[in-house]
Amino acid sequence: MRVQGYVIHTRPFQDEKVLVDILTREAGLIRGVWRKKAKEARVSPGSFLLLEFELSGRSELKTIRSAEALGVSIQLTGIALYSAFYVHELIERLLPVNLPFEPLFILYQWLISHLGGDVPIAPLLRRFELGLFEELGVQVNMAATSRGEVLEPNQLYQLHHKFGLRPYYGEQPKIKPIVFLDGAAAMAYASGSWNNKYVLTLAKELHRAWLDLALGEKPLKSRSLLPASPYDGERLWQVPIFKLSDKV
Repeated sequence: MRVQGYVIHTRPFQDEKVLVDILTREAGLIRGVWRKKAKEARVSPGSFLLLEFELSGRSELKTIRSAEALGVSIQLTGIALYSAFYVHELIERLLPVNLPFEPLFILYQWLISHLGGDVPIAPLLRRFELGLFEELGVQVNMAATSRGEVLEPNQLYQLHHKFGLRPYYGEQPKIKPIVFLDGAAAMAYASGSWNNKYVLTLAKELHRAWLDLALGEKPLKSRSLLPASPYDGERLWQVPIFKLSDKV
């Protein structure tokens, strides 16, 4: 079997073997064993290079027969490199193996090509996270209430993992929501207004809460490499509140 993909993670195995996680176009995340040999193409983590792999084996763990470069490696440094490590850890931790996720593969290609440019990084990460949630089927509908009702820009809502958006009328919540937000903020998030810093801050709070739920008790190691920017805005019942209608 021949597939195209990117090396996401490697770790030592037996003797001169290496375990390799590959994000492929054809079969999603594949795990394989690579036997290092002299004069063969090197497979290394963080190379950000599209490779064509020849794989064999019927089990989930494949044998990598060969790896051939299909282009030029994208050179990343500093925060861009650390952001790519963060994305790789998300893929390795959350994506099931041997299931095709071509839209996510295309999104990953888009991400690393833009990380190599002179563009703001936060919008790129939030867009990738959203694409990952969509592929995994864990995103919350932010374009309507949990009952399918149209959002009102000035109405305040509370957002829960299980229940989605519900109107909030001032009572103390029985279950602590992820955030409070007005309809304008929810609709801006749903439309992908990543050029709005306020929407980016909202997205960061939402995505971190969703990721923490999906990842469980084991934190992401790569988060320690990225700049920390805790939410320091308005709160209600100790919960972050976002009211975009006030900003217009």
